[in-house]
Amino acid sequence: MNYFQYRVHAYRYALRELGRQIRQFALMISTLFYIFLPGLISALFFGLGRIVQNDSMQAANNVIWGYLLLQTLLLSVLKPIVLDSAHRRFHLSLLPNKRKQHLADITLVLWSHVPLWMSLVLAISMGMEKVTRAPHLILFIATQVSFAIALFYRQQGVVYALVFALALQMPATVYLISINMALLLACFIKPVSFTYQPKKMCTWVFWLLYGVSHVWSLTWRFSVSFLFIWGAFVIGHERPELLHWYTPMISSIALLLWGSLCLKTAKYLKEHRLFWLSIQQYDRAVTTQHILIFCLYLLCWLISVILLNFDMYVLITLFFAPFIQWCAANKPKHLAICWGVLVMALYLLKVLA
Repeated sequence: MNYFQYRVHAYRYALRELGRQIRQFALMISTLFYIFLPGLISALFFGLGRIVQNDSMQAANNVIWGYLLLQTLLLSVLKPIVLDSAHRRFHLSLLPNKRKQHLADITLVLWSHVPLWMSLVLAISMGMEKVTRAPHLILFIATQVSFAIALFYRQQGVVYALVFALALQMPATVYLISINMALLLACFIKPVSFTYQPKKMCTWVFWLLYGVSHVWSLTWRFSVSFLFIWGAFVIGHERPELLHWYTPMISSIALLLWGSLCLKTAKYLKEHRLFWLSIQQYDRAVTTQHILIFCLYLLCWLISVILLNFDMYVLITLFFAPFIQWCAANKPKHLAICWGVLVMALYLLKVLA
């Protein structure tokens, strides 16, 4: 077995393991929201169509930014699998240099890049003659590749470029060139690392340290929540009559994302349970945990209300947030059932009202 064969086998094995981990969650989502899934898939291709048409500068830029954020989140999950991070240190024992390693990395990145496949399928279906009339589509595909490769070697550069792109408003071609230039410059910025050493320990500082050491978990949840909000925001401009159906769904998914954080934090708290019991602060640490997670969900909820709209059903999801958090922390096996019953009851009430 040569090096490339090993990377393919390692990639397939890790991908199967990831599939086993998310199978239950994916099944639950597809079961509850099977009505929305065809619309979601068609919305992705509809967004690509908006990029090709380019009849509205703001709409095209919004879709481009949403796609780049989507691929960043998807590839970030697959990054340890693609890089074979668990055995990365042993790769050089099979190679005289890193050229083959980088070649294997880039090949697997492109193989895992589903949004890029969708763009290529659209470009092929359009034909060469129509593609030449929409050069911004080719530039968008090149941008997808550049952001994907940069994510694996200069992750902070991608973050800087996305933040920079969020503030730009210009024609699609100039927009894509600008964010690629921003990405190139951001890749030369020295990575920023943050360390925090408290002088005094309390429950708030304890969870602050947890957030610093698990910043990616928090960032990923916030980014996914914001991506759903952003997608509904873009759809709302095109089909405002459908927005009232999507808004409760987005609030519910954000509720599950932040509620499931209690699974990890409760486990982390149990590891330090004896310490907090010894100073009689365990109950306070539990309360602080739920307050902070609720505040994070509240932030996403407020963003959705500001960018989308507010109604009674969105407010109901906020009222049920403490219950979902309690269920995740104390009855983790029943989290999916409780959340599913809540969502089904919410939409049943909406249909019957």
